[in-house]
Amino acid sequence: MHSILRRYPLPMLFIVAFCAVSGVYAYGLGPAQQRLVVATTATNLVNLRTDPFGTMIASAFVAEAAPWMWVAFAIVGLFPVAHRFGNVRTLVLVGAAQVVGTLLSEGLLAWRISTGAMPASMRYIDDVGPSYVIASALVATILYGAEPLVRTARHGHWLFDRVPSRWWRIGAGVGMAFLAPHLFNKLDRLDVAAVGHVVALLAGAGVGLLFARRERTRGPGGTGPRTELVPALSEA
Repeated sequence: MHSILRRYPLPMLFIVAFCAVSGVYAYGLGPAQQRLVVATTATNLVNLRTDPFGTMIASAFVAEAAPWMWVAFAIVGLFPVAHRFGNVRTLVLVGAAQVVGTLLSEGLLAWRISTGAMPASMRYIDDVGPSYVIASALVATILYGAEPLVRTARHGHWLFDRVPSRWWRIGAGVGMAFLAPHLFNKLDRLDVAAVGHVVALLAGAGVGLLFARRERTRGPGGTGPRTELVPALSEA
């Protein structure tokens, strides 16, 4: 456990924080308090206007239903991405998905309200949960796997030595297939969450592609040319 925390602090901290918030929300709060938490952390137009950054961070840790399901999907999504790209780049990837998915979906909603296509009450919608973060991590795992193009000792870990990259990809694919009906529900009606999920998936795929291309030229850590890593691997 200590070695996993040391090598993969981002996935571990996210999961621990999410479990803590979910436990308090589900077992420590009454219905009125739960409603207040959702109302103050939802990434709706009202909250984004007053506290955009705090709202986008807090909403990722609040799940109204089935929070423990999200923990399983976080494991098969976040750990492989952190193993492949490192913790900092994983934070960039899922952060971009959360921010871009939220802003574009809510921006579309604001435009539709301004045209009269949606009622003004939609400015207060309850939009919380880790789905943008986890969906982007799952698609990155499906597309890019858990192993870097050039493997170094920095990326090695017994967990990924024993479980080949293809199984992480398969697990992420199963998770995505399970979540798909929820993620894309009412997409044909431009539902805010559905639009946000599409954008988050595209962001995860796009940012992951940038990182993967960077590996081809500079190696998995981005610390030097790829050609300089090969002799080091042979000498290890």
